Amino acid sequence: MSQPRLSVVTVTYNAESCIEKTILSVLGQTYNNLEYLIIDGGSKDATMEIVGRYKDRIDYIVSEKDRGIFDGMNKGALAATGEYVIMMNADDAFHDNKVLEDVAAFIEMHPDSDVVYGKAREILEYGNFITEPNLANITKKMAISHQATFVRSSLLREKPFVVEHRYAADFEQLSAFYLEGKKFAYIDRCIADIVLSDGTTYNNHIASVNELYDIRASRGENIRKERRSMICRKKTVRFMKTCLPSFLSKPLFRLLAKFYKTL
Repeated sequence: MSQPRLSVVTVTYNAESCIEKTILSVLGQTYNNLEYLIIDGGSKDATMEIVGRYKDRIDYIVSEKDRGIFDGMNKGALAATGEYVIMMNADDAFHDNKVLEDVAAFIEMHPDSDVVYGKAREILEYGNFITEPNLANITKKMAISHQATFVRSSLLREKPFVVEHRYAADFEQLSAFYLEGKKFAYIDRCIADIVLSDGTTYNNHIASVNELYDIRASRGENIRKERRSMICRKKTVRFMKTCLPSFLSKPLFRLLAKFYKTL
């Protein structure tokens, strides 16, 4: 495959504080055969005003009410014309301006790849960490970041995100591709800088954990003990964040992050 066309989809909603960073990271790529799509869920702030400043350099823009982030991703995948698609959330960014150039060269050398994935740098309140994806765990947890993953557009159209899943539709989709025998190829480089906001509510954290385990249970797995253990960990972290002063909690979380992908 010579010079594959790569589509970048950014789904937004009320992202005025961070959308420009994401746009600039895409438009600053050195690779030319790319397509950029912005799917907005009907923002009520200045998001679309900011997007409008770059409309001449963005290939596809839509702003309309949707059913959530995964519905927006499905819309982007349907509209994309590239051979491969990456979902780059508002507030996230490519790690550097040569990411797409390097990924395109990798795809040229591995043209039969269905999914190409790399590393991501996670940006948290207590430090930044480059995650090492572990494909062996992809049916157990979100072992690779969707912001660091390129998927054949034909696959995304054949098996769209399940929008009834509010939190773990990306896990469900990628793990399903793996279970179906699709070919995953690893590029040894950092793809994206991902902001993991501490503002996510505790209830949403627990809902996300439960949804992932519900998906696994629907596949016949016995996840009861593992689910209890994970929720216990989340409760412990919540207690530490609430009760410990930051000068104690931040170094502790940095240490724990060496052993866990997320807290």
